[in-house]
Amino acid sequence: MPFALTEQGVAMLSAVLRSKTAIQVSIAIMDAFVSMRHFMMQNGGFVNRLSNVEAKMIAQDERIFAQDKKILEHDQKLDAVFEAMDRGELQSKGLFYNNQVFDAYVFVCGLIRQAKKRIVLVDRYVDEKTLAMMLKREKGVSVTIYTYDKSKVFEVDLSVYNAQYAECPIEILPSYGMHDRFLFIDDTAYHFGASLKDLGANTFFFSKEDFTLDEVLKKSNEIAKEKAQNEKC
Repeated sequence: MPFALTEQGVAMLSAVLRSKTAIQVSIAIMDAFVSMRHFMMQNGGFVNRLSNVEAKMIAQDERIFAQDKKILEHDQKLDAVFEAMDRGELQSKGLFYNNQVFDAYVFVCGLIRQAKKRIVLVDRYVDEKTLAMMLKREKGVSVTIYTYDKSKVFEVDLSVYNAQYAECPIEILPSYGMHDRFLFIDDTAYHFGASLKDLGANTFFFSKEDFTLDEVLKKSNEIAKEKAQNEKC
């Protein structure tokens, strides 16, 4: 293997080798070292900028790799959901983390598509996004939403929705004393730790439960009856 000489090594070599050719080669090599030193001194800032650009490119490549890895993980989760939908089954419980808005949306829409007769949602806070999700249901499936916070804006959204989809309107009923959220797909209950409109904004848990709709609404219905009696009096 060849050996590389430093500038000082070439100077020492030129003192040993006496031939004309050796002297010329030594002088040429020394000139190259001098020129390189001058270039580095004159273009030090440029070299530093190149180094910074290289460092930034490496950091960017690492970020892109991390982003691609995250996208791949999301794709794998979505594939698992779609495969479960093809088999007619979905997870009975699980976690969705913050910023998994689309993943959570796909999961809930998968539940809604499974309904054959009815969908009942118990949720304090609903908006137009909740209504849009219900469009994923099969034809002929009824939708009833029990909610507490029915704002004037939502009433307008609901009236516009029912006017356009008059053949499959959504019924809104009041709920009282309800904190947790429940989604009934036919007679199967799912418990959610967040409102459907906010799924994926923060980490939440969902689970498949054995509760019936009557059990969930028992106390709410009692309060509703008391309010109706008080209004009559």
